Amino acid sequence: MKATPSSSIPAQDLAHTGCSPRKFRARNLHQAGRHWVRGDACATAFFNALSAVFPVGEAFMIEALKPWRDRVPEPLASDVAAFIVQEAAHTREHGAMNKALIASGYDMAPLDRAIRGFVSTFANAGDITKLGATMCIEHLTAIVASELMLRPHHLQGSDPEMQKLWFWHGIEEIEHKAVAFDTWMFATAHWSPMRRWLVRSALMVAVSISFFINRTRGQVELMRQDGFGWTKALPMILRNGFAKGGVGRAVLKPWFQFLKPGFHPWQIDDRQLIAKGEAMLKALQIITEGELQLRPADRQDQTVSRQIQAA
Repeated sequence: MKATPSSSIPAQDLAHTGCSPRKFRARNLHQAGRHWVRGDACATAFFNALSAVFPVGEAFMIEALKPWRDRVPEPLASDVAAFIVQEAAHTREHGAMNKALIASGYDMAPLDRAIRGFVSTFANAGDITKLGATMCIEHLTAIVASELMLRPHHLQGSDPEMQKLWFWHGIEEIEHKAVAFDTWMFATAHWSPMRRWLVRSALMVAVSISFFINRTRGQVELMRQDGFGWTKALPMILRNGFAKGGVGRAVLKPWFQFLKPGFHPWQIDDRQLIAKGEAMLKALQIITEGELQLRPADRQDQTVSRQIQAA
């Protein structure tokens, strides 16, 4: 992804890029099949393990932002309100995906317990700490979303309805990636730059360690349910994530950028990926929403496939 020095981004854009909740409803996710990413149990487990934690995790982030909605100035206040609407929709749609996974035979309870355990660690935390955790989680989800938009081969050959869900979600994660960060900067305006940097970095390291461990455990659990022992599943998961072309490997650089003093999310200027994602989503909608009027051969039309690859 392209990293742009903050000096080349207009100051007003660093504080406000605008968020636009999009109308979206997933369709027929139960028809996707158990291994909906190219029939690959390991690749599918990566996305399924993420979806498992989104409803509870995003509900936590909504609650973390709510206290600040009436405290921050405009235009940030409008972005906070839009953030809440977007995350509520993500919660709803991934809830639907998780129900489809359960219907396909997966037991999602162990993954649900893990995310609830993570959220419970903040039960007695103050508003600023919850906001800081949200800021870190949003950076993690945004850099993963950016990678999916930048290199759509991660979902190539997958169930088109699932692809639509993930591209839609990814678009909005990129779009609102600075909202929690800017709100945290407002909330900690009375702190020194050194204190801000130290607390921000410590939170990111702690959240990231938990994220990596629990998402890896989640993938191992789902693959165990597919008949893979952990000694076989774990190496497969690590190769899938960190070998050349893996999502985990690709996001290491933007992860480290968060730790730089003076960092702002839009210093990673990937706004062009929002338009790219919308083009890919539109192409997929042509395939899926027109499927009743098309012959089976037409659904594999190479023109539409090229649209997705070129977007």
